[in-house]
Amino acid sequence: MASTDVSPRAGRPGRWLLRVGAACFLAGLVFVGIVFLPFFAGSSAQPALAAVGTMLGPVGFVLVLVGIVRQARANNRAAREALNRG
Repeated sequence: MASTDVSPRAGRPGRWLLRVGAACFLAGLVFVGIVFLPFFAGSSAQPALAAVGTMLGPVGFVLVLVGIVRQARANNRAAREALNRG
């Protein structure tokens, strides 16, 4: 009887995209907090670099989505190969 084990491959494409994307997203959230913190303190001055850093949030979100799609495609490919072999 053929094995139908569909375990993920050792390479796991997209895994590093998930990690980098999650780190970028979290850094973007920290920068959003830094940008809004002066408003709560009663000041209107904003650090310009922190405003640019808030763009890390959406970039990280896109990287995570791309990593998920790559992993899903690799898992589907592995499942198809397992079905074709067995």
